[in-house]
Amino acid sequence: MTTPSRQDSYWDSPGTLHASEVLTPSQCWALATTQTMGRLGFFREGLLNIFPVNYFVLDEHVYFRTRADGLIATSYLEHAAFQTDFVDMTTQSGWAILVNGPATRVQDPDRLSILWGKVAEEPWAPGLRDLFFDFTPEHVRGRRFHTTH
Repeated sequence: MTTPSRQDSYWDSPGTLHASEVLTPSQCWALATTQTMGRLGFFREGLLNIFPVNYFVLDEHVYFRTRADGLIATSYLEHAAFQTDFVDMTTQSGWAILVNGPATRVQDPDRLSILWGKVAEEPWAPGLRDLFFDFTPEHVRGRRFHTTH
């Protein structure tokens, strides 16, 4: 039988080899601009729906495109959530950001001109995705996590 090492004692205390820190809203926005895929969460007919969406950040708002006749566009999005994250499996580190607020259809012609002129990744979902939504942040929070050794 071997003598337990110092690191073996951590097995009795789950999570002690990991740490996390709260991100400021400005850190959240900076990190959100580094990704193009997130998840939109909303309730419809009493069920929680979570859909992947391609997005971009402009002026601390999240924008995404969808179909006019799709589930997202035909749902009540006054109380929605948007989440994006990054995970590095090799270093067991990463971050997660959650934004709460309403998602509303963009109808202003000047804003639409700006959005259509923005270089952004095409939506991965099939079909014509020509309806822009603006996810307006009411609450922005995030955490960065990493190992302690």
